[in-house]
Amino acid sequence: MRYLHSLLRACRLLPLGLAVTLAACGGGSDGGEDVGPPSGTQQYPGGIWEGSVGTGTSQRVMVGFIDGGVDGKGGEFYFARGAAGAAGYDSLYGLLRTQVATIQATGVTYFSVQDGKFANGLTLRGTASSNPVTGRTTTISGNYTSPNGTAAASGATSNFKLTYSPLNNFPGRADLLAGTYRGAGMFGGQWVLAISARGLLSGRIGNCNVQGTATPRAPDSAVYSITMSLIGDENTCAPYSGTQQVGIAVLRYEAAGKEPNGIWIFTRNASGTANTYVLDGLADPKQPTIPSPVPLSINGNWAGTLTLPAGVIGDEGVWGSVLPDGGFFLYTNSSFNHDALYGRLIRYDSASLNRFVTANDGVFFNRLAGGTGNYQGGYIGGVLVDATLESAGAAGAATRMTGTYSYNGQLGGYPTRFTMQPDPLYTLPAGVRPNINLIVGNYRMQGASFGGHTVDISVAVDGSIVGSTSNGCKIVGKLSDLPNQQPPLNLYRVEAFGYLSGNLVPSNTIGCELSTGPSQSGAVAALFDQEGRVSGLRLLTAGLQISGQRAHTVFVGNKR
Repeated sequence: MRYLHSLLRACRLLPLGLAVTLAACGGGSDGGEDVGPPSGTQQYPGGIWEGSVGTGTSQRVMVGFIDGGVDGKGGEFYFARGAAGAAGYDSLYGLLRTQVATIQATGVTYFSVQDGKFANGLTLRGTASSNPVTGRTTTISGNYTSPNGTAAASGATSNFKLTYSPLNNFPGRADLLAGTYRGAGMFGGQWVLAISARGLLSGRIGNCNVQGTATPRAPDSAVYSITMSLIGDENTCAPYSGTQQVGIAVLRYEAAGKEPNGIWIFTRNASGTANTYVLDGLADPKQPTIPSPVPLSINGNWAGTLTLPAGVIGDEGVWGSVLPDGGFFLYTNSSFNHDALYGRLIRYDSASLNRFVTANDGVFFNRLAGGTGNYQGGYIGGVLVDATLESAGAAGAATRMTGTYSYNGQLGGYPTRFTMQPDPLYTLPAGVRPNINLIVGNYRMQGASFGGHTVDISVAVDGSIVGSTSNGCKIVGKLSDLPNQQPPLNLYRVEAFGYLSGNLVPSNTIGCELSTGPSQSGAVAALFDQEGRVSGLRLLTAGLQISGQRAHTVFVGNKR
């Protein structure tokens, strides 16, 4: 666990009609010194707390916060308890008060992340004690009753011990909070949130889009106030679409304590369907960026690397194209076939300084799964893709794209991270403008890279595509320019791309197993040599039938 540090003093949060106040965690003096209550007298429990619950093999991490309230003796609290089986964190929240050294809360709510069930009416009791030198409340020992009716039910009280966390001692500042944070869990807990320096929040939790605010609660507090509105349709975000969450966030730091490297977020519903979140995330590395007054363009051709989850072996190079309408296709290369990731990116508003794009309908093709390859996603709620764009100063143009893709059942259990830059091999040479005439010609992709089949493609002056494969398929398709793109793009749109049997009549022949697949569409880009001449062609397409049948094509051929 990583830690932070700052003393929490009186500060208030009144989001969405819920009164939540954070007051002195240990008192204070006019001279700014930490002067807490004498040992054995009134305790003041406000602050961030960390420790454990249970014993032996059933012991779990416990972390959370207590709002000091207007008098410092307690208010709303939220504890997160590590769930069994690495499922994430259960939630325990309500209202507590401290009478001298005794802490008590009744009517407590417990949420079990393993089965998504709530238990109400729990009782929490404990004893607080202070440091004999500073007088600050530093430890809480106690227990809570069993959350009956959930997967976390134990039939007995659960004992816990917490200590006042060094998470309290760093300052809360908007510039420290600004950034992108990501996390994942076994049970569909993939999430990403981008927070701007102005405190605007946007992103995704599971299949729900999120918009809200994240701001420091007070100059001398390590805690940030969070509000989140969940947005989505009945297919992607049910039953939480239209609900609102309120809570707090706390940053985590590297050992040196200079830059945040992670975040805790604790929220619960302020309106709508009962819901709660414990988000334990890592911060994307911060890169020097220049704010863009307009959305950064992601259109073009990209190349980069993948960072695979621990224990997962696979290709690490990744390439692809993004069309002006957000259609994207990324692929990895191998000696026999390709993994492929495609879908449509959408952009969040200026809350992320025009730098955040996402897709929830992505498709991932794993070339090694099932012997002949396997598709994941392809419908609403499919593969999740989240990316942050960066600029080195070119007006409106992204020069770096970092992000992740994730899906249920993903190897390693965590998202795959990618880092990409504009691909110099597919950049238009100086003075060259894209047009169909530029790429007219014949291209061949050798069989070692196309499932064992050699593929020939010809592009005519009217944009028509014809070709053949060595296993008896005929190829047809149609190219068109992308007009009025500034700056000009080395991209062409391809439609009605597909495979026919050898006699040009669609049928399920043994020779052309692709002839019954759906019509495909996508992007084409030209490869240039060092003299600026077209030396190859890349075609990336995919299709989906109403029946659910899917197909895609990665053609990277040399000019003949």
